Amino acid sequence: MKIDNNKESLVDKKGIDALEKISSSSYMIVLGNPLLNAKFDLTAFQMKIFYFLVLNTKQTAEGFSVTKVKVSEVSQFLKAKTSDYLYNLLEKESRKLMKKEIYLEDENSWKVANILSQIEYHKKEGAFSFLFPPMLSNYLLQLKKNFTYIDVRNLVSMDSIYAIRFYGFCKEFERFGKFQFTVNEMRKMFNLENKYEMYGLFKQKVIIKAQEELIKNSDLIFTFKEVKDGKKVVSLQFKIEKNIIKSSQQLEIDDRNIVSILDDAPFEVIETITNPSAFEAIEEKLFEKLNAWSISKATISEWLEKYPVLQVELGVEYVLSEIKKDKNKIKNVPAYLSKIISSSQLVDRHLQVEEEKKVVKAMLKKNNDEKLHIEQQKQLQKEFLEEVYQEKRREVDKILNDHLTIYKRVLDVLAGSLYSSIYYDNYLTKVGTEISKETFLAFFRENTGFETIVITTLESFKDIEVFKEIQKKYKAQATKLGLSYY
Repeated sequence: MKIDNNKESLVDKKGIDALEKISSSSYMIVLGNPLLNAKFDLTAFQMKIFYFLVLNTKQTAEGFSVTKVKVSEVSQFLKAKTSDYLYNLLEKESRKLMKKEIYLEDENSWKVANILSQIEYHKKEGAFSFLFPPMLSNYLLQLKKNFTYIDVRNLVSMDSIYAIRFYGFCKEFERFGKFQFTVNEMRKMFNLENKYEMYGLFKQKVIIKAQEELIKNSDLIFTFKEVKDGKKVVSLQFKIEKNIIKSSQQLEIDDRNIVSILDDAPFEVIETITNPSAFEAIEEKLFEKLNAWSISKATISEWLEKYPVLQVELGVEYVLSEIKKDKNKIKNVPAYLSKIISSSQLVDRHLQVEEEKKVVKAMLKKNNDEKLHIEQQKQLQKEFLEEVYQEKRREVDKILNDHLTIYKRVLDVLAGSLYSSIYYDNYLTKVGTEISKETFLAFFRENTGFETIVITTLESFKDIEVFKEIQKKYKAQATKLGLSYY
């Protein structure tokens, strides 16, 4: 968000610090925490557009002003190509945003606002103008307390709206290292009161999906623990952690001038010298590198005796890299070399990065192992469900043969259901007036769609419990495979 020069008069010290942080980065936005915890229903694309508009909205003493953004700027932000498709998509999704409501509530009141109050497209400029409603000003402008700042670069590559929202929670509660929500609170915030009603599905589609995307894209990740009331999961405790993979990648980028010198070094790094020939070989290579600055072999030998070989080599390569960037930067090369080599900072940094690389490698292996396990689990579940299905199919065949009239009861259910009547009509089309147990069985055996709806219908007959024995037989195996119903 862009800030005017009078911001210090608008906020307290905490606010000033945050606004200065935002001013120093073109990717940082500040949001009131009630906005992060509000109830709304946006897609991931709509949320990114909303954040982009917040990033570019100008602040005035009166509140919001109209914000004009070019489509090319949006495409750059989204890392997408500027095209007719993007123009059309922006128009379509922006108009949807006009109709989207955000519901905010505290102990004193609740309020509802549309996310956008105005949108205009400038054909000749290839630009859109937007305006936020005044009600959102308390959560986007001149914030003094209860706010969170977010680097939107962490969100651009996320495909899930739940991942974007969980990143907001992680930033909001980062200083505490943890947060907790009831399942009902999350359903309400995400507008999912009537979707993913089974907890297992909610967990997979919302929590696990968000967790996976944060690991892949952001600097913060979370783990969680389920809190149960009896067998029912009622709330989740989340623990916030730094993303080692992202942090290490960034670390290597930030410190590339120091760490990459090992990759470019023309000699093999040796931690300790165990024989004279190895010592002499390293001494000779270092002498060749430093000969231009009249550094004697005696000086190099003194370094190698006093400090670890790795420390000497890293120091030499670092100084040479600095000279390569600016040959006039170092006035006294021998003195500067001695100073750098005498410090273990480069070695410590190198070892730290190497250790972090090992951690990242182990984490990636763990992730790959987990993905493999999930795929194997899915295959086992698929094979198990097919086995159970065939067992049910045989049981239905037997039931229909043993009970002379049960097929009529099934047909009555199919005929009376809007969803199932199509199967009833297909059966009548096939057999005409020859409605009988024999034609029913024949159609059941040859038509997969029909046999599936018949099995489902028989499952609903609680008075006869057609598949009771099958459920007993496979219950333990289903539980082991993580299937609550089969």
